[in-house]
Amino acid sequence: MSARTAALRVAVLSCLLDAVKAEHGHARKAAEEEFAPARKDGQTQQKVLLPDGTEIGLISIKGATPDLDWGGPGALLDWCKENAPHAVEQYVTEGAFEMKDVIEVIGTFFPNLVKERVRASSLAAFTKQVQETGGYIIDDESGEKHQVATVTANDPTGAFAYRAAKGAQDRIMAEWMAGNLREIALGPLALPAAGGDDGE
Repeated sequence: MSARTAALRVAVLSCLLDAVKAEHGHARKAAEEEFAPARKDGQTQQKVLLPDGTEIGLISIKGATPDLDWGGPGALLDWCKENAPHAVEQYVTEGAFEMKDVIEVIGTFFPNLVKERVRASSLAAFTKQVQETGGYIIDDESGEKHQVATVTANDPTGAFAYRAAKGAQDRIMAEWMAGNLREIALGPLALPAAGGDDGE
């Protein structure tokens, strides 16, 4: 291969790569528009089938993430301080570690720079629990329920994850090269329609 051919090959493949990435983004967005109402109707998965019916993968359609209203800034922190103090941690305000004196004696002489917040791990656990219970956190010891948030359900967005079956890539490429995927909108990689213009 000559340097000229190598350069052209890189340029062409780079162009195709960019075009395919853009088309892939469009395809995912179009798929989400189809999957959103399907998920709302209860469908959680969609098999990926070749035109001949061969299964080559599985789409998992994600459910909607509800909106949470904790009751205002600091409301969850206040609740945690009273009911779940283990979920509260102290932290230093942003930029404090750049101050020379603070580095030396931060806790003693600069207490105003030490703040409190709900631990990230606890926030994740609480968020999951209130989403599942409709806004309640259940005390592990007493079993008492505390309403700490308002949960608003949302419609599915159509977001999804694709898991290819074993050998799917080889099978897809073989089908594409054989011209069996002409009906699929593949943007820059679309093959001419079968029996199309022969140039005459």
